[in-house]
Amino acid sequence: MDQPVSVLKGTVLLAFAGFVVKVMGAVYRIVLARLVGVEGIGLYQMAYPVYLVFLSLSTAGIPIALSKLIAEKESRKDVAGVKIIFQGALALLVILGASCSLTMGLAARWLSEKVLADPRAVYPIWALSPAIFFMSLLAVFRGYFQGRREMGLSAVSQIIEQAVRVSVAIILAIYLVRLGVEYAAAGAAFGATVGGGAACLYLVLIQFGTSRLPKKRATLKSIRLAVKKIVRFAIPISVTVILMPILQTLDSIIVPVKLQSIGYTVKQATSMLGVLGNSWAVIYLPMIVTGAIASNLVPAVASLKTVGKRESLQKKIEDGVRLGAVWTIPAAVGLFWFGNPIFRILYSIRGVELLSWFAPAVIFLGIEQITAGILQGLGKPLSPLLNFTTGAIIKILVSILTIGWPGLNLAGAALGTICGSVITAVLNFYSLSRLVKIRINFTPSICSGIIMFLVCGYLIKTFKINYILEMIIAGGGSLLIYVSTLRLLGGIKNSDLEVIGKFLEKKEKV
Repeated sequence: MDQPVSVLKGTVLLAFAGFVVKVMGAVYRIVLARLVGVEGIGLYQMAYPVYLVFLSLSTAGIPIALSKLIAEKESRKDVAGVKIIFQGALALLVILGASCSLTMGLAARWLSEKVLADPRAVYPIWALSPAIFFMSLLAVFRGYFQGRREMGLSAVSQIIEQAVRVSVAIILAIYLVRLGVEYAAAGAAFGATVGGGAACLYLVLIQFGTSRLPKKRATLKSIRLAVKKIVRFAIPISVTVILMPILQTLDSIIVPVKLQSIGYTVKQATSMLGVLGNSWAVIYLPMIVTGAIASNLVPAVASLKTVGKRESLQKKIEDGVRLGAVWTIPAAVGLFWFGNPIFRILYSIRGVELLSWFAPAVIFLGIEQITAGILQGLGKPLSPLLNFTTGAIIKILVSILTIGWPGLNLAGAALGTICGSVITAVLNFYSLSRLVKIRINFTPSICSGIIMFLVCGYLIKTFKINYILEMIIAGGGSLLIYVSTLRLLGGIKNSDLEVIGKFLEKKEKV
């Protein structure tokens, strides 16, 4: 099979699953917000970053390391080596998952009282702690299947996880809201535990029901060596992954404190934190596609580097970054012009301009995500860590300086994110250019994006119609112009259309 085809197909599969998951998540978020209010969302937002920190300590960068190492073994046709890597990762994450799950549960009361400064947050923290064990196991199986380029199974598991999670969360929130918002938030949080368990069970049945690995048992020594190899590669990725929820946790601390310093009450600050959390949920939607591109590039780049195909490797990297820009630029334009209507539609709250402030960050967060995946596939996981750390410091400093400014408030968090993502993306590009000679033409995407921006703004000011029709007419019309212009300028290649056409034709036959 031609390698570029398989990467694009895998990207489509993961992106489709990601969008299905996000649609379900958006519906769930809307229902939950109406059930528990912004205060309940705020409590959930306090607990969730804590969960992400412990989950990162458990799974860390192991799925990415597993994907890369298995891809390398697959490229050499080393079936026994694949089994050893898989068993080593499974043993490691069973121990880490159980340990982190237990620690989070035991530390819940201290975290809620001393770190989050709201004792009610203990209930959602307790509800989330068992999820770590199931998600740790799930990470092993997803990393394994992605390393083998079987993205469809990973995609299905994501849909199962979210469907079960949303269903359980809504049912429990409805039942528990009468007892208080803290119990409703805990019920919603427990959905993550049940969803992770369901998805894990699905992949376990697939794996052991089809006997994909050789029956010969691996030696304890070989498994230990595999664990050491996984850990060595995963440590820099782990620290990077851990830093992400830590940044969200810092937002959960910095934002309320800074808002209270300029006159907001504790309850108002918690509610505004809920608004920030809702905004992040929307901002991450475009990241589904760039995340899918990055997930596919890690094993693809690792395989090409292993077999020494330099030209194919260069093309793979260029196409990945190019497609990322093609996607994120119109997403940023749409969020800029329609940030207020999107928030109004999703959360029934008017006058929130925060998504428009976040819009430029979408481009740089996406490129940062893709270039980090490429560097990891090339066997350089330390570079994304150092670059992300630099960007994170910039984000924190800018956020601290600007959130307390009257008139900016939450927009300061958006400015911090923009500055941090720009720095990280630029540094990733610099690190990549030192490893591989790449030539990426961003001109078609940028020019098409500028035209889309101007056309969309013109249509909005000209028609002055209902905000939903405005999004359909101005947004849809300017998007068509963007795609047409991009095609004329060569931003969309014939090979892209051929790959998508073949993929859709195959899906119709199925």
